[in-house]
Amino acid sequence: MKNQDVIKDLLNIPDSSIDLMIIDPPYQAGFTNYFNDFKKKLKPNGQILWFCQPIELYDLPEKPLQILIWKEPYSPKPIRKKYREFLDIIAWYAYEDYTFNKLLWNLMNSVFEDVVIREKRLHKWEKPETLMERLILVHSKKGDLIFDPFAGSGIIENVCKKLGRKYLGYEIIIPI
Repeated sequence: MKNQDVIKDLLNIPDSSIDLMIIDPPYQAGFTNYFNDFKKKLKPNGQILWFCQPIELYDLPEKPLQILIWKEPYSPKPIRKKYREFLDIIAWYAYEDYTFNKLLWNLMNSVFEDVVIREKRLHKWEKPETLMERLILVHSKKGDLIFDPFAGSGIIENVCKKLGRKYLGYEIIIPI
């Protein structure tokens, strides 16, 4: 994992070099403006799984092939003047003859309810390892390069090692 700002280093990543991008940026921070810059780095048959809040879906410049949903566990967090949102949208983009490995039929739903299982989260917005494992298994093959531009806790890197995928990740790590 590179301790760098991915946006500043994007030009150093070769075009058409990445098989699968799992993009989970800080929400509502304007990263949808970089969609086409990220897309240039995909191989012609590459795929993007872009995590966003429901309201951000309208900011993405392309219509996804399909919308997937990760239903988060409910939380007692207080809200003001709006409904609670306990879901993340995963906009799935796939191009040309993309990889799609079918798992057991009961695992092939477009709504995921995986949970983070540990005493303390490694990162504020950590996603469940089981969710990342399923997505990587379905959308890539052994030896594929998985790009994680907002790596957070490093869960995707761990899953890639476990599943025999190459990994390129970025996260700005601020020493405590």
